[in-house]
Amino acid sequence: SLSGKANLKPCRSLKTGARHYGTRVSKSPFHLYLISGDDEIRIHAQADALFHELAGENPDDFSVDVIAEDDRGPRAEMLRDVMSSVRQPAFMGGAKTIWLKQFSGFAQEPAAKVKNDPMGVRALAEFFAEPLPDDIFVILEGVGCDEKKGLAKACAANGQVIWCRKPTTGRKGWREEMKRCISEVTAQKGITLSYDAQEALVDALGGDTTLIAGELEKLVCYMGGTEQPITAEAVRELCPPYGDQENWAIGDPVGNRDLPGTLSLVEMLMARDKDPDGTARALLYSLGRQFRTYISLRIYMAMNRLKSGMQLKEHLEAMSMEEKRKLAAGDAPFATGNTWRNKFQADQALNYTPHELIQAICTVRDALLAINSGGMTPPVELERALLMILPRKGTSR
Repeated sequence: SLSGKANLKPCRSLKTGARHYGTRVSKSPFHLYLISGDDEIRIHAQADALFHELAGENPDDFSVDVIAEDDRGPRAEMLRDVMSSVRQPAFMGGAKTIWLKQFSGFAQEPAAKVKNDPMGVRALAEFFAEPLPDDIFVILEGVGCDEKKGLAKACAANGQVIWCRKPTTGRKGWREEMKRCISEVTAQKGITLSYDAQEALVDALGGDTTLIAGELEKLVCYMGGTEQPITAEAVRELCPPYGDQENWAIGDPVGNRDLPGTLSLVEMLMARDKDPDGTARALLYSLGRQFRTYISLRIYMAMNRLKSGMQLKEHLEAMSMEEKRKLAAGDAPFATGNTWRNKFQADQALNYTPHELIQAICTVRDALLAINSGGMTPPVELERALLMILPRKGTSR
């Protein structure tokens, strides 16, 4: 919680150098926050929640300054902009909240004995060695900050440092860390998860916090809303087991045509695996199966004049098990599967035109042929295939 009493401690103005007293507009007991670690998803979620707690749900543009990293990557100019913004009071008076958003250059802070500071992280640390004025609040968000170096120490001395680290499977206490991560998301979304369901979800996800939100959203749909507690049976039904993640992890972002999300997951899987070539091959085979399923779903839906995943779900639920088995033995192998999973996959299949689905199969086939014939490495072929399949938007709905 950020709640606290108003504070009247003296602060040095970073604009004039003079000391002054003032009553804080925000209830936060701190003016300076550093949110870092290696769990990018949680870092950003914490920063976003903190920003809205400090600035309000609909902050006035004159009372906030968001300095966000773009496609050009981290730049020293961004840190200079933060310091410049601190020196300038809010345009219309009152409190001002400054957010350095998703900055990826904290890891470039030099060691104490190194003179060069091209990114300016050491200069930022020296700047925040002094307390902030009472009407200024600063959030520094980004991966890679070193808790032993100057910036983290300055923020700890004059504010609060929040570390978001990924649970490492096999390390003592990793399951409890993962449960805390799951609890953070369920609290934000108003989801009730039984103890057994939480244990099952940890078994399913391992230490991968990037998958928590997506899996919970699927489970909420399966349960029919947040009013019903999610059960362990639902988790085991919908969430594939940890250890097989490479075979399904990119399924949802691919189905939703989310190229940045897909490439981010692929990069994470490649980095953590001792055999990235094997992982890339498995993902390509998984893509092939995924698009074959999409084609089967589209053909069946067209034959039965079904226009959405929900219509397909209701259609299958109205059948007897014998009818489903006959369909599964023919051209609809999905018929005996979970109807909610069929619903999700059908909606994803509709994000692609029939021609795009066929081309996706051909692209995966060509990538596997190129790998087997001694062409580019599997990770390169996987990335090339994704770049060809995902960018163009389908119009089949």
